[in-house]
Amino acid sequence: MRIIERWNAIMGPKDERLTAESNRCAAVGYIILIIGAALVLYYGIMLEQVAETTDHPLLTPLGQSVFPASTALLIVILISGLVSTYLQVRTGAFDTHARIAQTDRIPWDYVALMALLCGVGLGVATTVTRILAEVQIVGIANVAWAGDIAMGVVYFTLAFAVGFACFAATFRGAINRRRQLERELEE
Repeated sequence: MRIIERWNAIMGPKDERLTAESNRCAAVGYIILIIGAALVLYYGIMLEQVAETTDHPLLTPLGQSVFPASTALLIVILISGLVSTYLQVRTGAFDTHARIAQTDRIPWDYVALMALLCGVGLGVATTVTRILAEVQIVGIANVAWAGDIAMGVVYFTLAFAVGFACFAATFRGAINRRRQLERELEE
Protein backbone atom coordinates (compact mmCIF):
# COMPACT_ATOMS: atom_id res chain seq x y z
CA MET A 1 0.00 0.00 0.00
CA ARG A 2 2.86 2.39 0.71
CA ILE A 3 4.15 1.98 -2.82
CA ILE A 4 0.75 2.96 -4.24
CA GLU A 5 0.52 5.94 -1.88
CA ARG A 6 3.99 7.13 -2.91
CA TRP A 7 3.14 6.61 -6.57
CA ASN A 8 -0.05 8.70 -6.24
CA ALA A 9 1.88 11.44 -4.39
CA ILE A 10 4.44 11.63 -7.20
CA MET A 11 1.90 11.46 -10.01
CA GLY A 12 -0.50 14.01 -8.52
CA PRO A 13 -4.28 13.92 -8.22
CA LYS A 14 -6.49 12.19 -10.76
CA ASP A 15 -8.50 14.25 -13.23
CA GLU A 16 -12.20 13.26 -13.05
CA ARG A 17 -12.87 13.88 -16.75
CA LEU A 18 -9.88 11.79 -17.78
CA THR A 19 -10.85 9.05 -15.35
CA ALA A 20 -14.36 8.89 -16.83
CA GLU A 21 -12.96 8.85 -20.38
CA SER A 22 -10.38 6.20 -19.48
CA ASN A 23 -13.08 4.06 -17.86
CA ARG A 24 -15.20 4.29 -21.01
CA CYS A 25 -12.26 3.26 -23.21
CA ALA A 26 -11.40 0.37 -20.91
CA ALA A 27 -15.05 -0.73 -20.87
CA VAL A 28 -15.07 -1.03 -24.67
CA GLY A 29 -11.95 -3.20 -24.58
CA TYR A 30 -13.42 -5.27 -21.75
CA ILE A 31 -16.65 -5.89 -23.65
CA ILE A 32 -14.70 -7.01 -26.73
CA LEU A 33 -12.56 -9.27 -24.55
CA ILE A 34 -15.47 -10.90 -22.70
CA ILE A 35 -17.70 -11.46 -25.73
CA GLY A 36 -14.80 -12.54 -27.93
CA ALA A 37 -13.37 -14.88 -25.31
CA ALA A 38 -16.79 -16.44 -24.72
CA LEU A 39 -17.26 -17.03 -28.46
CA VAL A 40 -13.78 -18.49 -28.84
CA LEU A 41 -14.21 -20.79 -25.85
CA TYR A 42 -17.58 -21.88 -27.23
CA TYR A 43 -15.88 -22.58 -30.57
CA GLY A 44 -13.28 -24.66 -28.71
CA ILE A 45 -15.99 -26.65 -26.96
CA MET A 46 -17.81 -27.28 -30.24
CA LEU A 47 -14.55 -28.29 -31.92
CA GLU A 48 -13.88 -30.85 -29.19
CA GLN A 49 -17.47 -32.13 -29.26
CA VAL A 50 -17.47 -32.62 -33.03
CA ALA A 51 -14.08 -34.34 -32.89
CA GLU A 52 -15.30 -36.62 -30.09
CA THR A 53 -18.65 -37.55 -31.63
CA THR A 54 -17.14 -38.28 -35.05
CA ASP A 55 -14.22 -40.28 -33.61
CA HIS A 56 -11.66 -37.88 -35.09
CA PRO A 57 -9.34 -36.91 -32.22
CA LEU A 58 -7.72 -33.48 -32.51
CA LEU A 59 -4.30 -34.75 -31.41
CA THR A 60 -3.72 -36.15 -34.91
CA PRO A 61 -2.98 -34.56 -38.28
CA LEU A 62 -6.65 -33.43 -38.25
CA GLY A 63 -5.85 -31.10 -35.35
CA GLN A 64 -3.29 -29.34 -37.54
CA SER A 65 -5.89 -28.59 -40.22
CA VAL A 66 -8.46 -26.84 -37.98
CA PHE A 67 -8.15 -23.25 -36.78
CA PRO A 68 -6.96 -23.54 -33.16
CA ALA A 69 -9.11 -21.93 -30.48
CA SER A 70 -5.99 -20.74 -28.64
CA THR A 71 -4.95 -18.65 -31.66
CA ALA A 72 -8.42 -17.14 -31.91
CA LEU A 73 -8.33 -16.31 -28.20
CA LEU A 74 -4.95 -14.64 -28.63
CA ILE A 75 -6.35 -12.54 -31.49
CA VAL A 76 -9.35 -11.46 -29.37
CA ILE A 77 -7.11 -10.46 -26.47
CA LEU A 78 -4.84 -8.48 -28.79
CA ILE A 79 -7.75 -6.70 -30.48
CA SER A 80 -9.40 -5.77 -27.16
CA GLY A 81 -6.16 -4.29 -25.85
CA LEU A 82 -5.42 -2.38 -29.05
CA VAL A 83 -8.95 -0.96 -29.32
CA SER A 84 -8.89 0.23 -25.71
CA THR A 85 -5.44 1.80 -26.14
CA TYR A 86 -6.44 3.42 -29.44
CA LEU A 87 -9.53 4.95 -27.86
CA GLN A 88 -7.49 6.30 -24.95
CA VAL A 89 -4.91 7.84 -27.26
CA ARG A 90 -7.58 9.25 -29.57
CA THR A 91 -9.29 11.01 -26.67
CA GLY A 92 -6.01 12.15 -25.13
CA ALA A 93 -6.80 10.32 -21.89
CA PHE A 94 -3.87 7.94 -21.69
CA ASP A 95 -3.27 8.43 -17.98
CA THR A 96 -5.62 9.85 -15.36
CA HIS A 97 -2.95 11.33 -13.08
CA ALA A 98 -2.52 15.09 -13.42
CA ARG A 99 1.26 14.88 -13.86
CA ILE A 100 0.98 12.67 -16.93
CA ALA A 101 -2.35 13.82 -18.35
CA GLN A 102 -1.42 17.51 -18.37
CA THR A 103 2.16 17.20 -19.58
CA ASP A 104 3.25 19.03 -22.71
CA ARG A 105 6.19 16.76 -23.35
CA ILE A 106 6.80 13.03 -23.18
CA PRO A 107 7.73 12.00 -19.60
CA TRP A 108 10.80 9.92 -20.48
CA ASP A 109 11.31 8.71 -16.89
CA TYR A 110 7.78 7.27 -16.82
CA VAL A 111 8.19 5.77 -20.32
CA ALA A 112 11.49 4.13 -19.31
CA LEU A 113 10.00 2.77 -16.07
CA MET A 114 6.98 1.28 -17.85
CA ALA A 115 9.21 -0.20 -20.58
CA LEU A 116 11.46 -1.68 -17.90
CA LEU A 117 8.46 -3.24 -16.17
CA CYS A 118 7.29 -4.69 -19.51
CA GLY A 119 10.76 -6.08 -20.18
CA VAL A 120 11.18 -7.61 -16.73
CA GLY A 121 7.67 -9.08 -16.83
CA LEU A 122 8.11 -10.73 -20.21
CA GLY A 123 11.72 -11.81 -19.53
CA VAL A 124 10.86 -13.49 -16.23
CA ALA A 125 7.64 -15.03 -17.61
CA THR A 126 9.52 -16.43 -20.62
CA THR A 127 12.31 -17.90 -18.52
CA VAL A 128 10.04 -19.42 -15.86
CA THR A 129 7.47 -20.89 -18.27
CA ARG A 130 10.20 -22.28 -20.51
CA ILE A 131 11.87 -23.98 -17.54
CA LEU A 132 8.54 -25.36 -16.31
CA ALA A 133 7.73 -26.73 -19.78
CA GLU A 134 11.15 -28.40 -20.02
CA VAL A 135 10.81 -29.91 -16.54
CA GLN A 136 7.48 -31.45 -17.55
CA ILE A 137 8.66 -32.72 -20.94
CA VAL A 138 12.32 -33.73 -20.52
CA GLY A 139 12.77 -33.75 -16.74
CA ILE A 140 14.73 -31.45 -14.46
CA ALA A 141 18.04 -33.14 -15.25
CA ASN A 142 17.81 -32.15 -18.93
CA VAL A 143 16.75 -28.51 -18.54
CA ALA A 144 18.87 -26.13 -20.63
CA TRP A 145 19.26 -23.50 -17.90
CA ALA A 146 21.65 -21.19 -19.77
CA GLY A 147 19.57 -21.33 -22.95
CA ASP A 148 16.36 -20.58 -21.06
CA ILE A 149 17.94 -17.63 -19.26
CA ALA A 150 19.40 -16.36 -22.55
CA MET A 151 15.95 -16.60 -24.12
CA GLY A 152 14.55 -14.59 -21.19
CA VAL A 153 17.21 -11.92 -21.72
CA VAL A 154 16.37 -11.71 -25.43
CA TYR A 155 12.65 -11.36 -24.67
CA PHE A 156 13.44 -8.77 -21.97
CA THR A 157 15.40 -6.72 -24.51
CA LEU A 158 12.68 -6.97 -27.15
CA ALA A 159 9.89 -6.10 -24.70
CA PHE A 160 11.85 -3.15 -23.33
CA ALA A 161 12.53 -1.76 -26.81
CA VAL A 162 8.99 -2.29 -28.08
CA GLY A 163 7.48 -1.03 -24.80
CA PHE A 164 9.66 2.09 -24.87
CA ALA A 165 8.69 2.86 -28.47
CA CYS A 166 4.99 2.15 -27.88
CA PHE A 167 4.74 4.18 -24.67
CA ALA A 168 6.56 7.11 -26.27
CA ALA A 169 4.35 6.97 -29.37
CA THR A 170 1.23 6.67 -27.22
CA PHE A 171 2.17 9.72 -25.17
CA ARG A 172 3.01 11.67 -28.32
CA GLY A 173 -0.39 10.77 -29.79
CA ALA A 174 -2.23 11.66 -26.57
CA ILE A 175 -0.41 15.01 -26.28
CA ASN A 176 -1.13 15.84 -29.93
CA ARG A 177 -4.80 14.88 -29.56
CA ARG A 178 -5.17 16.95 -26.38
CA ARG A 179 -3.59 19.97 -28.13
CA GLN A 180 -5.95 19.49 -31.07
CA LEU A 181 -8.96 19.39 -28.73
CA GLU A 182 -7.73 22.54 -26.96
CA ARG A 183 -7.38 24.34 -30.33
CA GLU A 184 -10.91 23.27 -31.30
CA LEU A 185 -12.29 24.57 -27.99
CA GLU A 186 -10.54 27.93 -28.45
CA GLU A 187 -12.08 28.45 -31.92
